[in-house]
Amino acid sequence: MEITKCDIYSDLFLLEAEKTINSGNIIYIKNAIHNYSNYIDITYINWANSLILEIIQEKIEYIQL
Repeated sequence: MEITKCDIYSDLFLLEAEKTINSGNIIYIKNAIHNYSNYIDITYINWANSLILEIIQEKIEYIQL
């Protein structure tokens, strides 16, 4: 199987998503969206936006407690 640039960009994008999940800091995924959006499938972007929303909602819930 041949590795393409799209595969590499997708992997880099997912690494940034993992950093976001582990740290709770959405800046990683926001930067990844900005840097890789022209190179990866839109489903990755949609998923990342959902991830951002979920993390923000969790932070708001934590503040309300």
